[in-house]
Amino acid sequence: MRNWNKIILTFGLFLATWGWASAQNCPRYIAGDSLKTTPAYSIYREFFKKNLYSEGYDQWKNMFNNAPAFRNQTFIDGVAMYTHFIQNTTDATLRQNYIDTLFQVYKKQEECIGDNEYMLGKKAIDLLKYGKNADIPEARVALEKTLKLSGDKAFPYYIQTYFKLLINQLGKDAAVTEDLVKAKYDELTAVVDKNIAQPGNKQLQAYKEVKTLIDDLFTQNFADKSDPADCAKLMEIYMKKYQQNPNDLETIRTVYTKTRGCADSVTNVELLKKLNAMDPNYSYAIRLGSIYMKNKLFDSAYVLYENAAAKEADSSKRADLYYILASLKADKNDFSASRDLAKQALVYNPSLGKAHLLIGTLYAGSGKLCGPGTGFKSQIVLWPAFDEFRKAIEVGNDETKQEAQKMIDTYTQYLPTKAEIAAKKLKIGAPYTIDCWINETTTVKAR
Repeated sequence: MRNWNKIILTFGLFLATWGWASAQNCPRYIAGDSLKTTPAYSIYREFFKKNLYSEGYDQWKNMFNNAPAFRNQTFIDGVAMYTHFIQNTTDATLRQNYIDTLFQVYKKQEECIGDNEYMLGKKAIDLLKYGKNADIPEARVALEKTLKLSGDKAFPYYIQTYFKLLINQLGKDAAVTEDLVKAKYDELTAVVDKNIAQPGNKQLQAYKEVKTLIDDLFTQNFADKSDPADCAKLMEIYMKKYQQNPNDLETIRTVYTKTRGCADSVTNVELLKKLNAMDPNYSYAIRLGSIYMKNKLFDSAYVLYENAAAKEADSSKRADLYYILASLKADKNDFSASRDLAKQALVYNPSLGKAHLLIGTLYAGSGKLCGPGTGFKSQIVLWPAFDEFRKAIEVGNDETKQEAQKMIDTYTQYLPTKAEIAAKKLKIGAPYTIDCWINETTTVKAR
């Protein structure tokens, strides 16, 4: 292994050779002799093929200094070597010297060989990795050149890096405007799509990953859902994804999430239906059910919530679903079924005060079911109703407590009087069983 100190000592001499500024300082052959050049090139290459940079350093330097225009590979190898040196030193001063020389290699390459899409891209990456903020515009220009030179064959990583750089420089670099980024998005997407569609593309997965990344970056930064133009672009991006994989759960979930607020109601419902069918859960059921109920499709909503409740593992969410089912049954005046579902909700969440409130409301509304609508038989349904209202006050949230108290205040006037209780030979506070559909034991109450 070559002594590293010798490389460091010769480093200053190497930097001193930089002074050439024109093509005449880029000879193709050592001393103008191709017979001297080819063996010298071959010798250093053998070392570099094995990553023996220290051992091959003098031979590489000979080629670099005396025949820089012989092969572009000399510059590629120089970049690889100095990158290796940079990554394998802990000396801050030496590291910076290596970085400075790395960019001198790039500079010499441009003078002697000219624009090369691979080297331009590498230079841009290294400017971003090792350079300063002032070097970022140069990195952007270098990436723009390499992408232009590469055309439809642009390297996926260069596409990704360039677009991320544009997003990062919005508002920082006057040359990077929203219009520029949107235009570049269209250009890059066209290149990526062309490569994805190409049969047997060896970098297919890389292009797919790049497409996902630039799509996400674009929508995160430009998807103003209040702007019809942005919404149109958003829908174009994600509906294309959906059409390509209309039965893939992750694709559908992504498309639904990204297009909410832009998708029309028909599309929104279509996506939600598919999601709920493939992965029934609380969130999808609540969203889709609210759409059904808004359109008065109560039976469809009921089936949806029922299926979701059967599969939901979270007790609190399951309780909420049973409460919704109870409310739907109450709207159909199926009081008994509504109470059963509300009680089921309380099994999963005993603190669900609104379930007690619902049951109390069902009892309070049963005067005509359990009696003539007026008089004692219709009044006493309020006894179990008040029991439920008080339970709602005991365990419910503030809104439920206020509503329950309001129900007590409203219905107290309809309770039997003390005289009526006495006339029935009953005692206030004594147990009493209400028959009818209620069939609950409560206590006698008077206004």
